[in-house]
Amino acid sequence: MTSPEYDIPESKVIETEFGPVEYAIVGEGKPVLAFHGGGGGYDMAVLIYSMFSDAGFSLICPSRPGYLRTPLTSGKSIPAQVDLCAALLDELGLDEVGVVGASAGGPLAYEFAKRHPDKTKAIVVIDGISMKYEYQPIDKVSEKIFLSDKGQKFQFWLAGLMPKTVIKQIVALEGDLTHEELKERVKNIYDDPVKHDFINKFFRTLYPYSERKEGTWNDVETEAEIDKIEDLDTITCPALIMHANRDNDVVMAHAEYAVSEIPGAEFYLIKEGTHFGFWVSDYAEEAQKKAVDFFKDNL
Repeated sequence: MTSPEYDIPESKVIETEFGPVEYAIVGEGKPVLAFHGGGGGYDMAVLIYSMFSDAGFSLICPSRPGYLRTPLTSGKSIPAQVDLCAALLDELGLDEVGVVGASAGGPLAYEFAKRHPDKTKAIVVIDGISMKYEYQPIDKVSEKIFLSDKGQKFQFWLAGLMPKTVIKQIVALEGDLTHEELKERVKNIYDDPVKHDFINKFFRTLYPYSERKEGTWNDVETEAEIDKIEDLDTITCPALIMHANRDNDVVMAHAEYAVSEIPGAEFYLIKEGTHFGFWVSDYAEEAQKKAVDFFKDNL
C-alpha cells in the first residue's frame, strides 16, 4: 500500500431527472445494484462486492450523492438517493435488479426495496444499519490521520513499512476481539493474499477524503435521523440479512430488527466476524458463497 493509486474501472456520469450520478458497471450477467458504505464511492462498491461480478453478475455501482463526482444536490435524504439510483436504472434500461448494501449502504437497500418494489427482485444486506446509529466521536489525532488527504497518504506510507500495524488498526476499530483474538486475526489476514489485498485496496477506496467529505457527513446527518427504518414489513421480495456477531460498530440488534420486520427474511450469522467479517473473517468465504448463491436462486 505504498501508493493511493490502484486499478479500478473508469466511471461515467449520467444525467437523470434528479441530477447527475456517477457510476461504473463491472461484470456481465443479471444486474445487481450495489450501495457502497460510508466514506466510499463507486470504487468501494466495485471492490467490496467483487464476489458478485466474479460469479457472473453485472454490478451497477453508483457513487452516492456527496461522494466523488455525484453532487450532494442529486439527493441528500435516503429516499432521494434511492430515487436517484432508480432513475439511473431507467437511464440504463434496466427494469429489475438485485440490491446489495453494507453498513451505511444498508438503509438504502431497505429503502429501495420499499420504494421501488417493481424494480427489486431480491436484497442482501451485510452488517447494515436499520435503526438508531450514532457515530462515535473521533479524537483529533485520528481525525488528522483518517479524515484528511495528507493523513491517508501517511497511512499508505506506514503500510509499506508496517503492514500488520495498519491491518490491526482497521480490524480493531470495528470489532470486540480480545487482544489474542485480534493478534490471530491480523496474522491470518496478513498471511492470506486475498484478504491482505482486500484490506490494502479497501483503505484506498476512502482516498481522497476531500472528494468524499460531503457524502460522509451527509451520511452522519441522515443516519442520526433514523430511529428505526419504518415499514420494513412492506418489503415483499426475498431478503437475506447477514451480520457478524463480533461487530461493535453496527451491532447485531440492527439485523435482528430487520429480520423480525421483513416477511420471510432469512438471517445468516457471520461467525466470529467484526464489521469486516464478510470479507476477512475466518468464515468469510462461506459468507460470500451464501450471498452469491442467494442471488443465483432469486434473480
